[in-house]
Amino acid sequence: MQAPQIPVDEPDRLATLHSLNLLDTPPEARFDRYTRLSARVFDVPIALITLVDRYRQWFKSRHGLDVSETPREHSFCGHAILGDELFEIRNARRDPRFRDNPLVVGKPHIRFYAGAPLICPNGQRLGTLCIIDRVHRHLYPDEREVLTDLADIIVGEITGYIDTETGLTNRNGLRSLGAKVVSAGWMNGPPRLLLFDISHHKHNMAARQQNQSGLQLFAQMLQQRFPSAEIIAHIGSGNFCVMLKDNEGLDEQSAVRQLCTEATKLLQYDVAADVLPVFVGRVVYDPDKHASIDEIIREADSLFYQRAQQRLYNLSAPA
Repeated sequence: MQAPQIPVDEPDRLATLHSLNLLDTPPEARFDRYTRLSARVFDVPIALITLVDRYRQWFKSRHGLDVSETPREHSFCGHAILGDELFEIRNARRDPRFRDNPLVVGKPHIRFYAGAPLICPNGQRLGTLCIIDRVHRHLYPDEREVLTDLADIIVGEITGYIDTETGLTNRNGLRSLGAKVVSAGWMNGPPRLLLFDISHHKHNMAARQQNQSGLQLFAQMLQQRFPSAEIIAHIGSGNFCVMLKDNEGLDEQSAVRQLCTEATKLLQYDVAADVLPVFVGRVVYDPDKHASIDEIIREADSLFYQRAQQRLYNLSAPA
């Protein structure tokens, strides 16, 4: 058996994958319909949406398969994410890379495999939409095109929750994923949103010198400072949210203070012009006050608006 190679950009690929907050989430109808459709269109017993994690391939949606994940070293999809084109194995028993693979000699007894990579707008390959049969076969050119088109549609479903510039969750993603965090319960304090405003990110030189926007650099800093965050989101116009839950070991005040200090230095903000990165505030979930995640986000928007109005007042006030 030949284990799949590791992509040269694996750290960036995993960072993109993990930022989506899809791993180990419950089944969703918006994905299940594509595996169900793929099985019917291609007349195969198994269709999967796979996400290739560090040591495993995990199935976000599965049709015709009982297990939720398999080791990455055994995966066909680990090979498929090494390129942008559809990866097809017509007869695994005759392919030296796979003929003694546990998934070939044992359940689910793979003979035919075709996987279309799920390629994000930033070029990272998250996993595949794949179809599997227990008899050898091949795809015709038009079938290959259909499978690739379906994979692109699935990427659209995934990235509909992603801010394309920063790679973070966007407002829609915060609403959907945040609802799951709130409903999941907690042990050591309710979920809360930390709010940051760098809406004047264009007023820095360091980002331009590094060929990155201030948004991209600040997004990376948030990910480094809050590695255990449930969600890190850019909801537009330089407004960022960090959703935390059950973080007993985190000194929030210290983390926020250090983050703003580091951002001021790294992004070379103009202190005199009052365009510093700002910690706007915190919204703590209160079931008596917030009937849904939408009301939490609405309160966050209100705080961002107040901050913007305060800045405008300071700029227009007479000396």
